[in-house]
Amino acid sequence: MIEFVSSPADLSQWRPPDPEPFYLEVSGETSPVLDSATAEVVPAGKVDAESASSAPVYEYWWTLGHPGAAPLQQESTDIMSRPSRANRPIWENLQDLAARVYLYFPVDKGWRIREIIATVKYLTPVHQQESWWTQAGNDLKLLSPLVGDAGSIAGLVPGGATVSKWLTTISKLQISSVPQSKEFPWSVEKVTAGGNGHEVMQGVLWNLPRSLLVAQGGRLTGSLAVSVIAASEQTPGQSAEPAIKAGWARIHAVVYAEDHPDKWIPGPDARTFAELSITPRTPESGDQPAQKEGDT
Repeated sequence: MIEFVSSPADLSQWRPPDPEPFYLEVSGETSPVLDSATAEVVPAGKVDAESASSAPVYEYWWTLGHPGAAPLQQESTDIMSRPSRANRPIWENLQDLAARVYLYFPVDKGWRIREIIATVKYLTPVHQQESWWTQAGNDLKLLSPLVGDAGSIAGLVPGGATVSKWLTTISKLQISSVPQSKEFPWSVEKVTAGGNGHEVMQGVLWNLPRSLLVAQGGRLTGSLAVSVIAASEQTPGQSAEPAIKAGWARIHAVVYAEDHPDKWIPGPDARTFAELSITPRTPESGDQPAQKEGDT
């Protein structure tokens, strides 16, 4: 089931810009099927397109929004017509590196995620659409055979149908993602958080430039495509079968603006998250979720 959580928790009651000028939302599949074939570099037996069904791929989306639109008045050449910096809302005073979004998953619930591709979404038409599509076309040249028929080359790709399906996912999601460019130099990083008494989590960080937030107006959306695998710490003398438990996809974001302190969402600082509960299930379990937190 696709579900979402947000900060503030009830967006229908959100009354920006005070006290919260930004909102943050994360959504995705809350009962993903575990990928049982991810570790197979060379699968046994015949590899065909149908066997790719053992490698499900899921997309988790985030949205960072505010009540304003693209600040087109900043492009005005009439300096006197521009509002003073002190009177501008925070989303019109953004620094060159305007925001970071962090999406984390647990490491101790009997499962982990494997990141495939991170994106930043956009709607068409946009002012930069022609240049974006030119860049996107160049980026996709190496993947162009996959757009047509990835299944036909499944047996030629190391990793067989699993990797072929991953490459198909990449080719599809790149088409709907803002390509990196001089105008929009966004980037992603793999990150780890926690330790020192806090839960350890692994995730992905989006670095978002001011130009991208300005161009997209009051709502920017990104996503992370992943597969979910069973993984537990090896304990000598005990069963290697992992106990799959519910865990959290945790998200928060920080906005950087001139003449403003760093703004964390949900806030008040980097130790607070919005949390989406995820309970993976095995392929054999059908619609039955795996063990929930606290089950015996």
